[in-house]
This record gives sequence, C-alpha cells and structure tokens, in this order.
Amino acid sequence: MVHHGYWGGARWISLFSRLGHLPFAAGLSKPKFPGSPARNDQYYARMWRCLSALAGVWFVGSSAAAEVLSIAHRGNSLYAPENTVAAFTAAWGKSDLVESDVHVTHDGHLVIMHDATVNRTTDGTGAISALTLAQIKALDAGFWFSPDFIGERVPTFEEMVSSILPHATPLIEHKAGSAAAYVAELRRLNVVSNVVVQSFNWSFLAGVRALEPGIRLCALGSGTLTSAHLTDIINTGADTVAWAKGNVSPAEVALVHDRGLKLFVWTVDSGVEIGNFIEMGVDGIISNDPARVRQVQQGVNTNLLTDLNRELVAYWNLDDGLANPFATHVRDAVGTNHGTLIRTDAASHWFPSEVAKLGGCVKVEGTNAYINLPPTEALDINTNELTLSLWLWLPQLPSELTTSFGAILDSAADCYVLYLDRGNRELRFKVTDVAGHAARPGIAEVLLPTQEWVHVAATYSGNAEPGAGEAIIYLNGRPRDSHTGRDGSAPPSGLTGNVKPGQLASLGREGPTGGNYFTGFVDDVALWRRALTPGDVARIYAGGQAGRSLGELLQEPVPQVRLTAIELVAAGTQVAIRFQNSGPWTTFRLERAAHCQGPFTPVTDLTPVDLGDGMFQFLCPLAAEGMEYFRIAGN
Repeated sequence: MVHHGYWGGARWISLFSRLGHLPFAAGLSKPKFPGSPARNDQYYARMWRCLSALAGVWFVGSSAAAEVLSIAHRGNSLYAPENTVAAFTAAWGKSDLVESDVHVTHDGHLVIMHDATVNRTTDGTGAISALTLAQIKALDAGFWFSPDFIGERVPTFEEMVSSILPHATPLIEHKAGSAAAYVAELRRLNVVSNVVVQSFNWSFLAGVRALEPGIRLCALGSGTLTSAHLTDIINTGADTVAWAKGNVSPAEVALVHDRGLKLFVWTVDSGVEIGNFIEMGVDGIISNDPARVRQVQQGVNTNLLTDLNRELVAYWNLDDGLANPFATHVRDAVGTNHGTLIRTDAASHWFPSEVAKLGGCVKVEGTNAYINLPPTEALDINTNELTLSLWLWLPQLPSELTTSFGAILDSAADCYVLYLDRGNRELRFKVTDVAGHAARPGIAEVLLPTQEWVHVAATYSGNAEPGAGEAIIYLNGRPRDSHTGRDGSAPPSGLTGNVKPGQLASLGREGPTGGNYFTGFVDDVALWRRALTPGDVARIYAGGQAGRSLGELLQEPVPQVRLTAIELVAAGTQVAIRFQNSGPWTTFRLERAAHCQGPFTPVTDLTPVDLGDGMFQFLCPLAAEGMEYFRIAGN
C-alpha cells in the first residue's frame, strides 16, 4: 500500500505492508536471510511493522488480500442468534475464523453455548452441567433473537465443526470440560489440524498440547499484558494471544510480535476501532460483525484521496471581518449560501490572524453573537451523504456548560448538527435521514483540549453497508467514533435515506430562534454533499496545521505517487523503497523515526536513484535494533 498525506508543508508518503498477507512488493520474491525460518519470519514481521501508517495520512491503492484475519465472535452474531448453526453459516464468506464456546452436559456431551446456564439464550432454565443433551436439544435457541430463528437448536460440538468447516477455521473456546475430552472429540472428527483451541485457562491449553501437539492453541486474556504473561503463554505451546481490546496499544502489539507470537483482539465492532487495530498491526480481530472487518480491510471505508472541490456545497472561510471588523455579511466562498452575523452588543466579534486559525475568524458568544445560515436547497443536501468540517476553539469542556447543550452548528430540526452535550460529556454529531433515523457519534471530553484550535469533521454515508448507513466524527484528522445504522438498532440497520430536509441552522445557536448557545471561536467551516474519505479529512487537518486554509487546499492537485516495491537487502541490514512518481514532484527526501508519531528526521546524504520511467528508489540502512518508521517528502 501507499499512503499519501500533507504534513508540515510537504507532501508525505508513508509506506505500509505486512508479511504473509500481501504479495511481496508487487510480485517480487521474498529475499532470504541466513538463519532459521522462524527467525526470518520474526525479522520480516519487524520490518513490515516498521513501514507503518502515520496519523494524518491516507491510502492510495489497496492490498490484494486481507491482511488482518476476520474472526466471527460466536458466529455472525449481529445477524443471527449467537453460537447456533445459523450464526456459523451466516459467517460464511465473511470470516477467516469462527469462534464458539463449549460447555459439557450432565451426561458428558460437548455443546455450544457461551453462558454456564441456558437461561439467556434459550427458552429453558438451568445449568448446562445439570441438563442432559436430550433436554438441551429440546430447547429453542433462536426465538429470543428474532421470529425468523424460532426453532433454532443448541448445536453439539460436531454440528459446530461441520457447519464451519471448510468455509472457515473453527476457533473453539474452552468454557468447561477436560483437555482429554476435547482432544478425543477432535480426533474422532479427524480435524486435529483444522482448528484452533483457545482458553482463559492456560493450564488447560498446556494439557491439550501434552495430549496432542498437532492442535493449534490460543491464550485468552485481559488486563495489563506483560512479558511474563507471554513467557507463560509460550510455555503452554500456544502461538497466538487473544487479548481484550481495551488493553491493546501499539506497545502490546510490538511486545507480542517480538516474542514471535500472533495477536488477536476481542471484541471489536466499531469501524473506527477496527481501522485503528488494523493500523496497529494486529493479526486478527474478533468481531460480532466479521464482514465489517473485511470491509474496512479491503477499503470500503477507503483512505483514497479525492478532489476536495467535488460536491462542495458551502465554504464559510470567516475572513469577512478582516476588511470590516463590523461586517454582518458572512460570505459563502463557493456558492450563494451567505450567512448573517447577528450581534446584540457593540462588540465586533471578528478576530484577525493573530487569534484565528486560518486568516480571520469569528467568536460566537452566547446570545451576543451568532451566525444565521440561510434555508437553501443546497444546504438541505438532498442526498444520503454529507460532510461537515470546521475549526473550533473551545473555552470549556461539555461537562462545564451551564446549559444542557452548546449549539456549535445547530438547528431545531436536527437535520445535521454539531453540539456539546453536557449530560454525555461529548462533542456530538447528529444526523437524521428522511425516515427519521438518527445517529449521534461523539468525541469524549477526555480527548478534547480547551483553549486551543482543534479540527472537527463529521461524515454520513447511507451506503456504508447493505441496509445500514454510518456516521463518523473526527478530531484532528483521526476518526474517534462511528455509529452504524440508526442508534439503538440491533443488528445495525437504517440510516440509509437522504439527509432530512428543512435545515435552518446557525453557527453558535440552535437555529435562529433556538435556546441553546455555544461560546467559542469558529473558523473555516465547510459542507459537502458527500462523505469525505478519512484521507480527505486528514488532509484538511494537516493542511490547517501547516497554515493552509481549505481555500488553498482546493487549489492544490491530488498527489499521485505509487509504491511498487519494499525489499529487504544485504542480509536484512538495508531496505529498498521503490516508488513511481506520477505527480508534479521533482525532488524527494526520506525521513525516519522510532515512533509512528515522530519526531521524524531526514536521512542525511541519501538521495533516491532515478530508475527511469518515473521510477525512483531509496536504499536506506536499517537501525540495528528496535522499530523504525519511514516517510517520504515530495516537493
């Protein structure tokens, strides 16, 4: 993959790949290094993690195969009752592994259910260990989920395996029962080498390995992940760690990979979180919505850079006060959606570049100043996609409001609004479609800095998934929350229609007559009739950080540089980075860092070799130890 971005005034290219999931460097053979295959694989894994995605960059291109394994949690359990044959078959074509949970009946049979009792997911009551197989088979395991699944039964171990293979690999979680019972059943079914067994009980895993070394093992856990934990896991014979998502950061990913193990995270359903874990370099994501893992992976939520001019509806640069500090006309720089500054005091409320983020800005101030935006056909959007982008300077956190809400760009009709929510302690985006379906993704106030400029963007796409749209909110170029389908829908559904019409909004007030206000600075507000890609949002943020307004970015060409090869050379002491220049760039500079967020420093005395036909190559020595991250600046 190639990632392009604007960073600090230059065009940055970040390089990313992963061993074993991506055709090596556009079809090149994997170079060989002296040493054992396991040692080589560890070195490759380290190398690919070094060429990692940067915050504020975006994809151009896509991988030919999935890089991170999609693992269906209790089957495709957002769309069928968990741990049933219906859920397992619903995961066909959507997952690489399918997870299930195993208990033991009173008469010694292995059956599939998460809880120790049948109470939650069947029409019966009682502990599984107190019921016979015949009694459990008489229960309805589908009615609670939907009338469509009335009559679904609790599967046996054999029914689970046969409904998953050969479409995916069973990931079998031990809840109860002996290692001998599991091994005997897997041998009877002749699937010893076709499954993975996982457990929170690591002694159980060691027992399985002692009886049958051919079974692959995965150690489950949560909490702080330490090197001592990994030593214990390795001693069980497990080659994979499955850890709670809240305890996994890039540091844990590196720790696990450096010990030669794979890392799965559980349980991840949000598209934003899925993307973040893919970016971290985990090996598998356990999700109730396995198709979403593949969609994010394969670029449905692509980071492709697009022309920012396309479907731009309105752009209020808020520079109107630079020429006249008492201006009331708020110009739409790309259309006719001109606003009006309403003042109830004698102050100007316009501020110059010394205060503004970009050019000039306005301070909306409760009842004293707000900007009314006109009701126009363009601002009604009239499609099922939308993007709102603006810079904000917040004087206080949502929880510090004296009122319930702080209306940033708001309307009483709530067609598409941005506001501070005191009760939920969030900066929220709400979008409503013509069917009345609404979603409210939010940025938690622990992430919100005050008294400094931040970039906030919000997107809506009614085409994100079959039958379910998606709303995303971004802070400083990074997605922070996403809601799929209308809020409260399970499984996710709805929010697919055109944006609700009738928008009559204000900047700093809940429409011209609403009672909720916001106090703070606002700059460079823009609206599109489409959902910008994550790359577009990151480009706007990075441009603003470099002092370039959206108006300037609209004049710039979309970068066109394509990575064609990443190759380890000279016994793994150097990396060759080959790329094709399809854009206007004439010079290039390679930079490196020990962390994906930098700081980056130029690789001195290194210039790319011109290979002809627009092809160039950097040949860079690698650090002896540790992770490395690279980016290329094109000028």
